[in-house]
Amino acid sequence: MEKLLLTNEVAEMLRVSEHYVRELLRERKLEGYKESRRSGYRIPYSAVTQYIEMKIKEHKKSEVKP
Repeated sequence: MEKLLLTNEVAEMLRVSEHYVRELLRERKLEGYKESRRSGYRIPYSAVTQYIEMKIKEHKKSEVKP
């Protein structure tokens, strides 16, 4: 079974705020689901690695080559 992460764990990995992680989830830029009304989101580890890979590709595209 795949490891599921909490928003605070993902925020720590990406070095961003928990608020930003929740924003990524709401905008569907990061895959995850809400466990229940009271508990927070669960984010698969693979979704975080996919997001990181996507950001790396975006960065490489934006680099200007002389």
